[in-house]
Amino acid sequence: MKKGLLYLLLITVSFSASGKTLEDIISEFSKAPRAENVNLRKFIFSSLTIANWGNKDFNKKISSMSVLDLESCSRDTKLQFAKQIENLEIEGYEVLMKVKDDDDNVLIMSKSKKGKVKELVIITINDPTIIRLKGDFTLNDLADVKKEYRGTKRN
Repeated sequence: MKKGLLYLLLITVSFSASGKTLEDIISEFSKAPRAENVNLRKFIFSSLTIANWGNKDFNKKISSMSVLDLESCSRDTKLQFAKQIENLEIEGYEVLMKVKDDDDNVLIMSKSKKGKVKELVIITINDPTIIRLKGDFTLNDLADVKKEYRGTKRN
């Protein structure tokens, strides 16, 4: 009986120590006071110019976009967000770029299927935000995003 309780306790502790998924984090923090959560669908992008890197219409390849912005949230909420992002379960995602220096703490991940990138996620910790783009992107599109970020990065 004692061994059974010990195993149950160990299993419970291991589950509570594991990181949360991106879905879990978005769901949790979208409910935080003063959090802004915006979801845009494809028809919006036909009238907007969001990005045009390398003379490619990147916005035409986007089927949906979600933005979770925690900049107006409390300091405690921002610290909790940073901690959960550090422990993020990224199963199914590929880390494309991680920048961590004095000014930036950015994580860019993608999810691919059949050679096409179906989802691009950009997470910033210093300005706590998750940007999630769904669509049909090529690796060249992502290279353009990476170049654009590096080109605008402060030195």
